[in-house]
Amino acid sequence: MGKFRDMAVQALDAGEYGKAFEYAQKALARDQYDMDALNTAAIAATHLGEYHRAVALYEQALTIQGETPEVYYNLGLLHEKMGDYKGAIKIYREALALTPDSAEIYLSLADALGETGQTDVAIAAYDESLRIEPDNPDAFFNKAVTMNRAGRYQEAAEVFGRLLERYPDDPSIMEGKAFSLGHMGRHRESVALYERAASLQPNSPSIYYNMALTLEEIGRDEEALTFLDRALDIAPDFPGAGMEKANILGDLGRDEEALAAYDREAARNPSDPMVYYNRGISLSRLGREVEALSDFSRAVDLDPDNLDAQNNKGNVLLSSGRSREALQCFESIIAADKKNVTAHYNKACALARLEDGKGAAAALKRAAQLDRRVVAQAAADPDFDGVRTEPEFVKLFE
Repeated sequence: MGKFRDMAVQALDAGEYGKAFEYAQKALARDQYDMDALNTAAIAATHLGEYHRAVALYEQALTIQGETPEVYYNLGLLHEKMGDYKGAIKIYREALALTPDSAEIYLSLADALGETGQTDVAIAAYDESLRIEPDNPDAFFNKAVTMNRAGRYQEAAEVFGRLLERYPDDPSIMEGKAFSLGHMGRHRESVALYERAASLQPNSPSIYYNMALTLEEIGRDEEALTFLDRALDIAPDFPGAGMEKANILGDLGRDEEALAAYDREAARNPSDPMVYYNRGISLSRLGREVEALSDFSRAVDLDPDNLDAQNNKGNVLLSSGRSREALQCFESIIAADKKNVTAHYNKACALARLEDGKGAAAALKRAAQLDRRVVAQAAADPDFDGVRTEPEFVKLFE
């Protein structure tokens, strides 16, 4: 009866997940209540990426054996692999109701809570894990990472510092503390720690990426570009690195190079609205208004809530003489954000170009109520030259 089950376990230990699943299924065909075979089949299915089948097997195990913390825990890990962190949190809590003193389950619960942005609750769960198992370095490390996410940089730096006393050559801990120090304004210490981490782990793209962000923060843009290139050499699709490189190039006035970088990002992430928004800005600076308009429009289509993209689209339309279409953009922004000074001002510009002096004055007056400085700006703005003598305008400037 146990031959196939034993063969399944041996295959699982050897990393032969297909064979492990096959043997476990044969064992279950002989005895559907064989819990070892069920568990082996579920683990093998997980490694094979057949997550829904693994979920069904774990649920079958719960039906047969009742509420079992080990099965709940494995099921929670599986939901995390599937990206279902809320489902994992629910299952981990059910497991803890059965075994309230499991440091391992508290640790996994904390990780899942952190992934859903519940950082304060996650930190409390890490503390529970550490109460049960006070010397677990993984709990300390993940807690400090979550503190960084929550903006609690001083506390995170202290935890990373204590970990470094125990593990002085761990580059991941160095990177975590360097991140904390950078956000505390201690940039030189941060860069030095990143450099030390990179010397120990030279193939880590995240170290180079985070070091580049810190260098950019203190105006060392050329060095930041060097480290972004290193990150991209190691991992061409490293999240954020390509976009950051393009943005720095644009800030340095190297828009042609920035466009090449944005083009690569558009090929990699064709549904990211920020690629098109930022590329549109570079195109505008180069005077390529038709292409810029296309990119701003694409950004708005992908993210209708991106008011900056909507505003830039309106500005390009306005400068292209398409004032009525520009007006629609600015009115859309105002509908979403009634206190948007820029949109009210630009609406006034569009109305002035359409020779609607009364409407332009009303829009400018509303902008001035939000920020009086726009009146001085309007005084020198040629958009208003055609309606400047209108009584409403004369009264406003007086």
